Amino acid sequence: MPAVPKDDGHEFWDEMEFRHLGYSIVDLISEYMQGLEGRRVYGPVSPAGLDDLFDEEMPEEGIESEELLQECRAKIFPNSMAIGSTRYFGMMNPSPLPMAIFADALCSAMNQNAASWRHAPAATAVEKRVIRWFCELFGMGDESFGTLVSGGSFANLTGLKLAINRALDRDIDTWDSDAVPHLAETAKLRFYVSKQAHYSFRKSIDVLGLGHGQLRKMPVDKLFRIDPDILARTMREDVAAGLRPCAVIGIAGTTNTGSIDKLEILANLAREHDCWFHVDAAYGGAVMLSEKYNPMMTGIERADSITVDPHKWFYAPFEAGGILVRDGDFLRRSFLVRPEYYMEKTSADDATAHDPRSFHMGDKVNFFQYGLHGSRRFNALKLWMTMKATGRRRFAAWVEKDIELARVLAGLLQRTSEFKLVGPNTLGICTFRWEPSDRERTPEEVDQLNRDMQATVEREGDAWFSHTILNERVTLRVNVENRNMQRDDIIRLLNVLRRTAARLKDNPEGV
Repeated sequence: MPAVPKDDGHEFWDEMEFRHLGYSIVDLISEYMQGLEGRRVYGPVSPAGLDDLFDEEMPEEGIESEELLQECRAKIFPNSMAIGSTRYFGMMNPSPLPMAIFADALCSAMNQNAASWRHAPAATAVEKRVIRWFCELFGMGDESFGTLVSGGSFANLTGLKLAINRALDRDIDTWDSDAVPHLAETAKLRFYVSKQAHYSFRKSIDVLGLGHGQLRKMPVDKLFRIDPDILARTMREDVAAGLRPCAVIGIAGTTNTGSIDKLEILANLAREHDCWFHVDAAYGGAVMLSEKYNPMMTGIERADSITVDPHKWFYAPFEAGGILVRDGDFLRRSFLVRPEYYMEKTSADDATAHDPRSFHMGDKVNFFQYGLHGSRRFNALKLWMTMKATGRRRFAAWVEKDIELARVLAGLLQRTSEFKLVGPNTLGICTFRWEPSDRERTPEEVDQLNRDMQATVEREGDAWFSHTILNERVTLRVNVENRNMQRDDIIRLLNVLRRTAARLKDNPEGV
């Protein structure tokens, strides 16, 4: 029998050592957050340089915590995107709330497996409450339910899986892999979405074993919303050809422009063809918090499933996504498995059971039976704590301010002669194109100038924004999603754009 190595105590610190490390990490986090405005938004090191920086063998022995934290300070901070900076206008990942940061640490310390009620009773109750809050926010009714997932991509995949199950009247227990007629019916299914939709829908179609042609990517109108007339015609043509509409997908805040599809019309089309209505509200869902702006989302309350992403406008750290489903029991039946090693019989197994407090309140829920995830992190904790600490009104005020700051930028750009607005500026995204007037240029040359504009600003670290393709042309994209951002930060960005434009015109080969 092999000898058991003797523990020297290094791995199991005492309380004082634990507290010392914790306070040191809090100091490091505070230092990082306080230093964001004085740091470059984007680090200058190349991928090869970063690989060299971290080129080392797996250590045989551990190092002291102070030395390790210093390595974070010296190597990690300078070479990371300064997400929380008021000069960051990139993708939809705002600086998380302090309460959420520490809630994440508490979650890690507790290390609950929120897969089943028996293993994590409090975590299950908290997630049920958070899901209930979201379902009520979107007006989904007492029979609705949902589950937290890693993010919008996973939620969209789940939504399409539910659409297939509804269309074929199947669930995980009724599917027979040898049922050729079922396979033939699956091949007839069609899914309809805007060309501006997130790439996760294409991935989902592939993961679900469907043909890429089964995803109909519909043209958009001038505001980059799905064209409902073309959609209606396409669905009728598919039915006439013997195909079956399976899901109409609405986008409530596209990644490119923040555009919101005409959800009410899409809901009507889905009902007309008796198919699933899924809404991807990963970005725009937080608009429901605002009494001022939530009318833009009219029709979302009719969705069969909704994707939400609290790690966007709810200011939670990654990962924090979710899917809400109008028929909570259908969600459960679609993913219900009964492993013998931690099965809990719940009242949901009794078809006559009904709790007036809404679906599954008062019941022992096992969340592994509501989606693909087995082992699950207690991600609901950070949402529960931040929503209780912040309150709906403050969240709504932050969302409204971001929307209005994006509109301030749009108004300032309209006053210039060389920056042309492209998108609708519906939410917190402003899309525009730099079109210098000093001399004639081809559209392709202007495309390159816009790429150069983004690359120059990125390289110099004064700000960060992205570029995308709209109307087949390169377009600059600014996303305002920072509760600390003010009008002065928008004016500073405009000055960066003007300075960079002047320098690029003087030196077209680069600055």
